[in-house]
Amino acid sequence: MQRDVRLLKGYALLSTLALLAIGLTAARSPGSGAELDVQRINVVDPSGVTRLVIANAERFPLPRLDGREYPRAVQPAGIVFYDASGNEVGGVAITDAQAGKVSALAFDYPNYDAMGLITRVSADGADALAGFQINSRPPAGLDVLQASQVVERRIGIHNHNEDAEIVLSDPQGRERIRLVADAQGEARIEVLDAEGNTTFRVPDAQRD
Repeated sequence: MQRDVRLLKGYALLSTLALLAIGLTAARSPGSGAELDVQRINVVDPSGVTRLVIANAERFPLPRLDGREYPRAVQPAGIVFYDASGNEVGGVAITDAQAGKVSALAFDYPNYDAMGLITRVSADGADALAGFQINSRPPAGLDVLQASQVVERRIGIHNHNEDAEIVLSDPQGRERIRLVADAQGEARIEVLDAEGNTTFRVPDAQRD
Protein backbone atom coordinates (compact mmCIF):
# COMPACT_ATOMS: atom_id res chain seq x y z
CA MET A 1 0.00 0.00 0.00
CA GLN A 2 2.74 2.47 0.98
CA ARG A 3 4.59 1.65 -2.25
CA ASP A 4 1.45 2.42 -4.28
CA VAL A 5 1.00 5.70 -2.44
CA ARG A 6 4.59 6.69 -3.21
CA LEU A 7 4.10 5.84 -6.88
CA LEU A 8 0.93 7.92 -7.02
CA LYS A 9 2.69 10.86 -5.37
CA GLY A 10 5.54 10.58 -7.86
CA TYR A 11 3.14 10.44 -10.77
CA ALA A 12 1.26 13.47 -9.45
CA LEU A 13 4.50 15.43 -9.11
CA LEU A 14 5.61 14.59 -12.66
CA SER A 15 2.18 15.48 -14.03
CA THR A 16 2.25 18.81 -12.22
CA LEU A 17 5.71 19.64 -13.58
CA ALA A 18 4.65 18.71 -17.10
CA LEU A 19 1.56 20.91 -16.89
CA LEU A 20 3.66 23.79 -15.58
CA ALA A 21 6.09 23.41 -18.48
CA ILE A 22 3.24 23.41 -21.00
CA GLY A 23 1.70 26.43 -19.34
CA LEU A 24 4.95 28.38 -19.39
CA THR A 25 5.52 27.53 -23.05
CA ALA A 26 2.01 28.61 -23.96
CA ALA A 27 2.44 31.83 -22.00
CA ARG A 28 5.52 32.69 -24.05
CA SER A 29 3.77 31.95 -27.38
CA PRO A 30 1.69 34.81 -28.84
CA GLY A 31 -1.98 33.97 -29.11
CA SER A 32 -1.73 31.04 -26.67
CA GLY A 33 -0.83 28.61 -29.45
CA ALA A 34 -2.91 30.23 -32.21
CA GLU A 35 0.26 31.74 -33.72
CA LEU A 36 3.91 30.79 -33.72
CA ASP A 37 6.64 33.41 -34.25
CA VAL A 38 9.97 31.91 -35.26
CA GLN A 39 12.92 32.86 -37.46
CA ARG A 40 13.51 29.38 -38.90
CA ILE A 41 11.89 25.93 -38.93
CA ASN A 42 13.79 22.78 -39.97
CA VAL A 43 11.73 19.72 -40.93
CA VAL A 44 13.76 16.50 -40.74
CA ASP A 45 13.07 12.88 -41.65
CA PRO A 46 13.37 10.00 -39.14
CA SER A 47 17.10 9.70 -39.83
CA GLY A 48 17.68 13.38 -39.04
CA VAL A 49 18.23 14.59 -42.62
CA THR A 50 16.75 18.03 -43.25
CA ARG A 51 14.02 17.83 -45.88
CA LEU A 52 12.49 21.32 -45.67
CA VAL A 53 13.49 24.68 -44.18
CA ILE A 54 11.30 27.74 -43.67
CA ALA A 55 13.35 30.79 -42.76
CA ASN A 56 13.64 34.56 -42.79
CA ALA A 57 16.34 36.26 -44.86
CA GLU A 58 18.81 36.39 -41.98
CA ARG A 59 18.61 32.64 -41.31
CA PHE A 60 18.01 31.39 -44.87
CA PRO A 61 20.37 28.46 -45.62
CA LEU A 62 23.02 28.46 -48.33
CA PRO A 63 22.60 26.06 -51.29
CA ARG A 64 23.90 22.62 -50.30
CA LEU A 65 24.92 19.88 -52.76
CA ASP A 66 27.01 16.79 -52.04
CA GLY A 67 27.90 18.09 -48.59
CA ARG A 68 29.21 21.42 -49.89
CA GLU A 69 27.65 24.87 -49.44
CA TYR A 70 27.67 27.55 -52.15
CA PRO A 71 27.07 31.31 -51.98
CA ARG A 72 23.76 32.82 -53.06
CA ALA A 73 23.52 35.85 -55.32
CA VAL A 74 20.86 37.27 -52.99
CA GLN A 75 19.65 36.44 -49.49
CA PRO A 76 15.89 35.82 -49.62
CA ALA A 77 13.29 34.67 -47.15
CA GLY A 78 11.30 31.58 -48.07
CA ILE A 79 11.29 27.79 -48.22
CA VAL A 80 13.97 25.31 -49.32
CA PHE A 81 13.28 21.68 -50.34
CA TYR A 82 15.87 18.88 -49.93
CA ASP A 83 16.14 15.29 -51.14
CA ALA A 84 16.88 12.26 -48.95
CA SER A 85 20.62 12.99 -49.17
CA GLY A 86 20.24 16.55 -47.93
CA ASN A 87 20.79 18.18 -51.34
CA GLU A 88 18.75 21.24 -52.24
CA VAL A 89 16.18 20.44 -54.95
CA GLY A 90 14.07 23.60 -55.10
CA GLY A 91 12.37 26.27 -53.11
CA VAL A 92 10.42 29.48 -52.79
CA ALA A 93 12.35 32.76 -52.49
CA ILE A 94 11.04 36.23 -51.64
CA THR A 95 13.59 39.03 -51.95
CA ASP A 96 13.34 42.72 -51.09
CA ALA A 97 16.40 44.41 -52.52
CA GLN A 98 17.30 47.98 -53.40
CA ALA A 99 17.02 47.07 -57.07
CA GLY A 100 13.44 45.88 -56.56
CA LYS A 101 11.32 42.92 -55.45
CA VAL A 102 11.81 39.40 -56.75
CA SER A 103 9.68 36.33 -55.99
CA ALA A 104 10.53 32.89 -57.38
CA LEU A 105 9.49 29.24 -57.22
CA ALA A 106 12.19 26.87 -58.53
CA PHE A 107 12.79 23.15 -58.94
CA ASP A 108 16.27 21.81 -59.65
CA TYR A 109 18.25 19.28 -61.59
CA PRO A 110 20.75 17.44 -59.33
CA ASN A 111 23.31 20.22 -59.84
CA TYR A 112 21.48 23.35 -61.06
CA ASP A 113 18.12 25.11 -61.52
CA ALA A 114 15.84 23.22 -63.88
CA MET A 115 12.72 25.36 -64.06
CA GLY A 116 11.14 28.26 -62.27
CA LEU A 117 8.39 30.83 -61.96
CA ILE A 118 9.47 34.41 -61.27
CA THR A 119 8.10 37.89 -60.74
CA ARG A 120 10.36 40.95 -60.71
CA VAL A 121 9.44 44.58 -60.16
CA SER A 122 12.02 47.38 -60.12
CA ALA A 123 12.22 49.75 -57.17
CA ASP A 124 10.54 52.55 -59.12
CA GLY A 125 7.91 50.22 -60.59
CA ALA A 126 8.84 51.14 -64.16
CA ASP A 127 10.13 47.68 -65.10
CA ALA A 128 8.14 44.52 -64.35
CA LEU A 129 8.35 40.91 -65.45
CA ALA A 130 6.37 37.76 -64.70
CA GLY A 131 7.49 34.55 -66.32
CA PHE A 132 8.28 30.86 -66.52
CA GLN A 133 11.66 29.45 -67.55
CA ILE A 134 13.02 25.99 -68.36
CA ASN A 135 16.80 25.53 -68.49
CA SER A 136 19.03 23.04 -70.27
CA ARG A 137 20.27 20.10 -68.20
CA PRO A 138 23.98 20.30 -67.29
CA PRO A 139 26.19 17.17 -67.32
CA ALA A 140 25.87 15.18 -64.11
CA GLY A 141 29.57 15.38 -63.25
CA LEU A 142 29.61 19.18 -62.88
CA ASP A 143 29.26 21.00 -59.56
CA VAL A 144 27.03 24.06 -59.21
CA LEU A 145 29.67 26.60 -60.21
CA GLN A 146 30.70 24.58 -63.26
CA ALA A 147 27.07 23.96 -64.23
CA SER A 148 26.32 27.69 -64.08
CA GLN A 149 28.82 28.19 -66.92
CA VAL A 150 27.08 25.82 -69.33
CA VAL A 151 23.37 25.98 -68.48
CA GLU A 152 21.23 27.91 -70.97
CA ARG A 153 17.58 28.90 -71.05
CA ARG A 154 15.71 26.66 -73.50
CA ILE A 155 12.13 27.87 -73.01
CA GLY A 156 10.94 31.24 -71.74
CA ILE A 157 7.34 32.38 -71.30
CA HIS A 158 6.98 35.87 -69.90
CA ASN A 159 5.13 39.16 -69.79
CA HIS A 160 7.73 41.93 -69.72
CA ASN A 161 6.23 45.42 -69.49
CA GLU A 162 3.13 44.11 -71.31
CA ASP A 163 5.12 42.51 -74.11
CA ALA A 164 3.97 38.88 -73.95
CA GLU A 165 6.47 36.40 -75.43
CA ILE A 166 7.19 32.73 -75.84
CA VAL A 167 10.85 32.15 -76.72
CA LEU A 168 12.43 28.83 -77.75
CA SER A 169 16.24 28.65 -77.74
CA ASP A 170 18.76 26.13 -79.06
CA PRO A 171 21.16 24.18 -76.78
CA GLN A 172 23.61 27.12 -76.92
CA GLY A 173 20.95 29.49 -75.56
CA ARG A 174 20.43 31.33 -78.85
CA GLU A 175 16.84 32.42 -79.47
CA ARG A 176 15.47 30.58 -82.51
CA ILE A 177 11.69 31.04 -82.35
CA ARG A 178 9.72 33.96 -80.90
CA LEU A 179 5.95 34.27 -80.53
CA VAL A 180 5.08 37.84 -79.53
CA ALA A 181 2.00 39.87 -78.67
CA ASP A 182 3.44 43.26 -77.77
CA ALA A 183 2.18 46.13 -75.63
CA GLN A 184 0.67 47.83 -78.70
CA GLY A 185 -1.45 44.78 -79.47
CA GLU A 186 0.63 43.68 -82.46
CA ALA A 187 1.33 39.96 -82.92
CA ARG A 188 4.14 38.23 -84.80
CA ILE A 189 6.01 34.96 -85.18
CA GLU A 190 9.75 35.00 -85.89
CA VAL A 191 12.24 32.27 -86.76
CA LEU A 192 15.93 33.14 -86.34
CA ASP A 193 19.15 31.51 -87.47
CA ALA A 194 22.16 30.80 -85.24
CA GLU A 195 23.49 34.34 -85.79
CA GLY A 196 20.23 35.96 -84.67
CA ASN A 197 19.07 36.94 -88.16
CA THR A 198 15.33 36.62 -88.86
CA THR A 199 14.78 33.99 -91.57
CA PHE A 200 10.99 33.89 -91.34
CA ARG A 201 8.45 36.37 -89.98
CA VAL A 202 4.66 36.51 -89.92
CA PRO A 203 3.38 39.05 -90.70
CA ASP A 204 6.14 40.06 -93.12
CA ALA A 205 8.06 43.03 -91.72
CA GLN A 206 8.04 44.69 -95.16
CA ARG A 207 4.25 44.91 -95.07
CA ASP A 208 4.04 46.28 -91.47
